Amino acid sequence: MNEFKIEVRHQQGAGPDDPRPVAVRAGDLVFTRLLRPGSDQPDDYLLAPPAPLAFWLVDNWWRLRWECVPSGERSPEWRLAHELASIGGGYIWPRLAIWGEGERVGLASRSDPPGVVGPVRYLSDALLFIAGNSFEAAADAFLASAADDAAGFGSDRAALKAQFDALQAERRDPEMAGWRRLEAQSGFDPDSAPEALMLALAQLAGRYGESGVEEAVQASPGSAAADVLSREIAVANQAGWVCDFSAAIAAVGGRGHAGAQPPWRAAEEAGRRVRAALGVGSGPVPNQTLVGLLKVDPRALDVIAAPGAPLAYGLRLKARPEAPDRVALRSRWPASRRFELTRALGDAICGDGDALGPLARSKTARQKFQRAFAQNLLCPYEGLMGYIGTTDPSDEDIEAAAKHFDVSERVVQTTLVNNNVVERARFEEMVDEAA
Repeated sequence: MNEFKIEVRHQQGAGPDDPRPVAVRAGDLVFTRLLRPGSDQPDDYLLAPPAPLAFWLVDNWWRLRWECVPSGERSPEWRLAHELASIGGGYIWPRLAIWGEGERVGLASRSDPPGVVGPVRYLSDALLFIAGNSFEAAADAFLASAADDAAGFGSDRAALKAQFDALQAERRDPEMAGWRRLEAQSGFDPDSAPEALMLALAQLAGRYGESGVEEAVQASPGSAAADVLSREIAVANQAGWVCDFSAAIAAVGGRGHAGAQPPWRAAEEAGRRVRAALGVGSGPVPNQTLVGLLKVDPRALDVIAAPGAPLAYGLRLKARPEAPDRVALRSRWPASRRFELTRALGDAICGDGDALGPLARSKTARQKFQRAFAQNLLCPYEGLMGYIGTTDPSDEDIEAAAKHFDVSERVVQTTLVNNNVVERARFEEMVDEAA
């Protein structure tokens, strides 16, 4: 179990603002593991005043807990709110990023390359996920210790205690917690989001449900998030493809999300159950079979003309509980539309009955479930390796496999990377060459 901890060692005679040994760890992995100049013995503790870390945690708690990694470049604002290195203050903190993915929290650290010139060289390269309540418990314990009147850290403990008390009060208030969570997922600090945006999102959440709206906000964060979602809903209502996912949902045993387990694991199991129900083994899923599974018009898999104003993301919409799902597709090409429609089915399975579900490039747990489900249903690893017949596939092998399974080459490449057949560096080269 990767239990998250922030540890501060007692230093005899240390003043409230003096540096102390600080370690940040998850299970056996130590993010603060470092080498100091002139030493070849690693140390798990950096020397820094704990108070700046405490203020950074309490200031950014909502974004750390609920805002996911952006699908594109990480903005300076995102880095300030999510990366320990932004604490600064004359001390070198590790390059550790923390972000939220629903019931999980992601942690990614990068080591300093050998030969780096600096006070210390951090050693941990890692990407892992922990339960959200583990992060919350560790942050709370550290903040309570730091704000303690007698034994806390920093000469401004009164201000830290006031901020921590206010944060706890917000978290105990369901309405305020929902507001703060939505602000964070929109990419804003507390009380920084435009009021018009928050009111519009609240109205949409009242109509379509909080979970789906939060997912849409993370698919297209920022001040235009409500306008983007409103347009998506209008397109889905007017031109979305009608689907009936009820039989497929029954085949996997009903709706349900991945919870704290990795999304890909639950998605693969759901994909296997649907394939078993279809009786297709590990081979390709023909269009006719897919159309029958989704109960959708076959024309949904045709090439479409380039739209005048492309959608920011695809959308699955169930306008009324008794109505069928409507799916607005962003993709133009048949193989990609097959994948996107299958993602919509995955969202209907994991969305717990949500009225809407974006089909986006964002990196939330729900989007990861969708992509892994579609990948496993349309191009399962066992079938892919059986067709390619080699653990060192060429570009021609990948192209042929994509045609065989009727998916994009990107789907084949991702399947191979996720199963450690192709190294991620080579995958990135493939993507660059194809661009």
